[in-house]
Amino acid sequence: MKFIPRLLGLGLLSLLVLLLTMSCESMKPSANEYGTPNRLKGATIEAPESRRIVHFTDSSTEYVTPRSELARAFIRQFHDGTVIDKVQVRKAPTEGGTAPAYYVIGMGLRNGQFRAMALPLNTGGDNTYYLRPNAERYTITGSNCPLCFFNFENGRIVGTTCGERISGATCDLKVESNNTLFSRAR
Repeated sequence: MKFIPRLLGLGLLSLLVLLLTMSCESMKPSANEYGTPNRLKGATIEAPESRRIVHFTDSSTEYVTPRSELARAFIRQFHDGTVIDKVQVRKAPTEGGTAPAYYVIGMGLRNGQFRAMALPLNTGGDNTYYLRPNAERYTITGSNCPLCFFNFENGRIVGTTCGERISGATCDLKVESNNTLFSRAR
């Protein structure tokens, strides 16, 4: 008879250990419990293709990305001490029935010299314009010129002009094939 209580006690002890083990495993948080996605091993997350910059209505221009954020992004993109104090979206002149082209432009100074950068925007078809990460980048550096302008031809930037006729004043244009305006790895 002493055998049965021992067997029953051993069975209850085993059941208790089994329940404790199962409860500990069920309390382990899953990845989804805290909002992190389940990822396949080796999978990468793609960066968004484009960033919304501006939306036009019949009567106004609404900056989807605030101008202050655009100015900070231009400063990071220049990465040479240029301070951007003006950001605008400008419609580039086009010919005939060609769809309008828009550029986001950041303007400022570096060591007292005029600097500006323009990036073309793409439309989403709903009067909202986007900046692609692989959009070309047009940079002006003024030399003895207080204000430089981009020259447009059929919606494209083709050169620069100094705003004042000063002897020896130039506006140098540099074109690069991409931008890192909103990349996180800077």
